Amino acid sequence: MKIDVSSIVREHLATLHIAGKTRLSVSDLSLFYLVPVVAMAFSVWANFEARSDAYNASLTFFGIFIALLLNIQVGMFAIFQRKWDLSSDARVREIQREIIEQRRTLLTELNSNISYLVLVCCVALFASLLFYVKKWEHGVAPAVMVFLYVHFILTLVMIVKRAHALFQKEYRDTPA
Repeated sequence: MKIDVSSIVREHLATLHIAGKTRLSVSDLSLFYLVPVVAMAFSVWANFEARSDAYNASLTFFGIFIALLLNIQVGMFAIFQRKWDLSSDARVREIQREIIEQRRTLLTELNSNISYLVLVCCVALFASLLFYVKKWEHGVAPAVMVFLYVHFILTLVMIVKRAHALFQKEYRDTPA
């Protein structure tokens, strides 16, 4: 089906693994999912309120981030398509292949993370619009928005860290 996004979610979750292993990291899962649930529960307990202007700001915020994230994916694709000249020396060529494979893995995982975050933004956009139209200022609606914002920010920080590592490698490995 054209709108089945389960593969994006699966691939994103697969990036939350222990470095060098395929096993999921419990600490990563806790950080990206349990912390937002705790924040959401706190917002219910504290009886957070979200006025309509908060939902209006959320519509703008998440809409802008969708465009920015999609733009980043285009830039990453340019790096992915780049052709690398391999050395004629067998030892150097093997090191270059290893670097290229690390870069490819990082790009693939980063793409999964960004695609997932675009989905989170789409869900947040829809939720913001629904809560704005229905004027749900108390209860579950603000709590859902707290979850979405905390989850978004944590995932965005991970993407920034990975993009930084990728671009640092790109700058470092590109000959002058």
